Amino acid sequence: MDIITLESCHSTWIFDPRQLRYCRILRDIAVGHRRISTEWRPYWDVEIDPHGRNFIVSLNEARTRLVRSSIHTEDCVSCGARRTTELSLDEIARAVA
Repeated sequence: MDIITLESCHSTWIFDPRQLRYCRILRDIAVGHRRISTEWRPYWDVEIDPHGRNFIVSLNEARTRLVRSSIHTEDCVSCGARRTTELSLDEIARAVA
């Protein structure tokens, strides 16, 4: 699966550009040992700020429905510089299965 993975302060965003769908794995939330994720949702486009600070998800072709988020960094001022948690491909697959 060709995927794009972006980290925000609250989620790991997984984009499947071939099927134009995305889901989010919520940070710091788990039931048992399983991370919580959203359902796969359709999107039209994802634009990533060339400076790597923000991204915008266009949910429709007209670009009238948008989701904006900041990209989490080690020195993140949005969340108090909490480090990004690494996820393996197996963890991502289990969370979005």
